[in-house]
Amino acid sequence: MKNSSRIVVNTGILYGKMFLNMGIALFSTRLILKALGTNDFGIFAIVGGVIGALSFLNKAMSTATQRFLSYNQGKGPEQVARVFNTALLLHVFIGLAFVLILEIAGVFLFDGFLNIAEDRIPMAKFVFHCTVASTFFTVIAVPYDAIMNAKENMFIFSLFSVLESIFKLVIAVLLFYTPVDRLATYGLCMALMTVFCRTIKRIYSRRKYKESKLNFQIIDWSLMKEMLSYSSWITIEIVSHIAKGDGIPVILNLFFGTVVNASYGIATQVRHSISLFAEMLFKASNPQVMRNIGDGNIDKSVQLSTTVCKFSYILMAILSLPLIIDCEYILRFWLGKVPEYSVIFCQLVLATQLVIMTARGLNFLIDGVGKIRNYRLILSVLNIIVFPIAYICLKVGMEPWAVFFGIVLSDILVVVVRVYFAHKYTGMNIWHFCRSSILRFVPLTLIVGVIVHRVQELIQVEPFLNLIICSIISTALLICGFYIFVLDSNERKYTKELIQKVRKKLG
Repeated sequence: MKNSSRIVVNTGILYGKMFLNMGIALFSTRLILKALGTNDFGIFAIVGGVIGALSFLNKAMSTATQRFLSYNQGKGPEQVARVFNTALLLHVFIGLAFVLILEIAGVFLFDGFLNIAEDRIPMAKFVFHCTVASTFFTVIAVPYDAIMNAKENMFIFSLFSVLESIFKLVIAVLLFYTPVDRLATYGLCMALMTVFCRTIKRIYSRRKYKESKLNFQIIDWSLMKEMLSYSSWITIEIVSHIAKGDGIPVILNLFFGTVVNASYGIATQVRHSISLFAEMLFKASNPQVMRNIGDGNIDKSVQLSTTVCKFSYILMAILSLPLIIDCEYILRFWLGKVPEYSVIFCQLVLATQLVIMTARGLNFLIDGVGKIRNYRLILSVLNIIVFPIAYICLKVGMEPWAVFFGIVLSDILVVVVRVYFAHKYTGMNIWHFCRSSILRFVPLTLIVGVIVHRVQELIQVEPFLNLIICSIISTALLICGFYIFVLDSNERKYTKELIQKVRKKLG
């Protein structure tokens, strides 16, 4: 119960941070789109996508560092310090390698590969170099993020995130007053912001956690080898994810140019903002899943992961359903002028996120066990099929949204694989998991969606009022249905106790 309460508190802190960040991000995106224009916004989106596609190793090492720090939390501060310093030295090497690899790759990217107007190539290159510099500082800051998460210090973690969002808003306003090229100004300011925020985070961690103080004398080379082995399988899967996610904007750029990239970039922004609701729950629960596995409490980790799957999905559904139904009005209200294909991109992106969220929480359960080779290899195959399917669809003349044919197929198969490997490595009962979660909340979402759409057709009121009414109805139906049909008796009992505690504190 104590651990569950800690998850709730940490999740509440992370949600508070997220609401602030979302509000700031939505307003900042509108300002940036207006200041840069559709083409320059698309250029920044494609350059950022390329950086994301090439920085896969950093994502893998982030996962590995988080896993090893959380796994070893119960083994004393000396072991945690050994893991941290080993990971830090490893990330310094990776960061330096990134600078070299990305700069070499940049030579080929701008030599006729990307579809960018010739007069904007110099500015695109400048933004690329700024992004490479910021990537280096992001890489070497990963162990500091990981130890804050492993220590479950979500308040400070959230504070840094809000500070970063405020800086982004300041940069967005600054673009309207800069006397030089706005795209170049944006790229430089974003890089400087990243360097500053990561530096402050490192200073805080070194003063707060004695385990994060530099001491390369305790480097464990065998542990570094183990971390590299662990991350290598994650790397293979993330490389394949490039074809599924970050590679899609590149394909769209080859066929349709930067305007469609702007539309896909907006959809990606929406997906990222909405996914944060579920990701905050993952971030709060992940350390305890890993720690329980490290302590040998596999059954407890399975139970926690199953509950996380349920709550992460319903949170995603509550936010996504109104957005999917009223997407056009929301984008018009948010952006003013909506780039072509933005609506369909956003709707499909949110739908695919709902599919993934059905078993997303099991990913951390499998990673915590550590037997990830076969799991990651199969995910890699499923992820990479998206890239050729998208290319073929566009090559034969289909609309840009056709790239989602492969994405939907891949996401469904990924869910199947996650459930299977959670069963194989932890003994999780497949039928119990599906019967208690997927086979309940997926039909619930479809039924509520049909009801809300029907209500929308009947009421015929002003668009903003229509959005409010439909949002209230969908939220109420989803919460009631989730509580009655999805939660088990223990989860309902704990939910009631939690509500009573909140009422007492508020009263």
